[in-house]
Amino acid sequence: MKVLLLNASEEVLKVIAWQRAVKLLMAGKARKPYGHDEEYEIKTSSGVFYLPTAIVLVQYIHVPYRNVAVNKSNVLARDNYACAYCGKRLSNSTGTVDHVTPQSRGGKHEWTNVVASCRPCNNKKDSLTLVEVGKKYGIHLKVKPHVPSRNIMVLTGIDVKTHETWTKWIEI
Repeated sequence: MKVLLLNASEEVLKVIAWQRAVKLLMAGKARKPYGHDEEYEIKTSSGVFYLPTAIVLVQYIHVPYRNVAVNKSNVLARDNYACAYCGKRLSNSTGTVDHVTPQSRGGKHEWTNVVASCRPCNNKKDSLTLVEVGKKYGIHLKVKPHVPSRNIMVLTGIDVKTHETWTKWIEI
């Protein structure tokens, strides 16, 4: 069970384990968000504890803005663990990062120039441009590389469809 942790301003901070959420609630550091009614039922020796699926901190904490690092794990997460060329499902061990405009041709290592790729597609593309690889192998980019939002990275690995009530705070 995962719980969405919100700052006092109801800005998304992260997704936490239910045990941590219970500790924050019991310590008086967090509460149920106003108007949020979705709860987990946790059976205890003294009955049932109703844990909200989202909690909000009582006091605001300052979180410095940080850009999301451009690395293999984050690129795979942004691209939903799918090859940007053929759509094949990837894992941390099978996925690679491809530079859309190859670095050897002046491409930069930045969010708008990197995509998740399977090894076969990455090997075929090599140091070719999109136009060249399209003509030579018929390979085309299925998704446009973009800078991910912080919320997307917070939700990596979480099945957001099971937490549709989180859409109040997160655009899915």
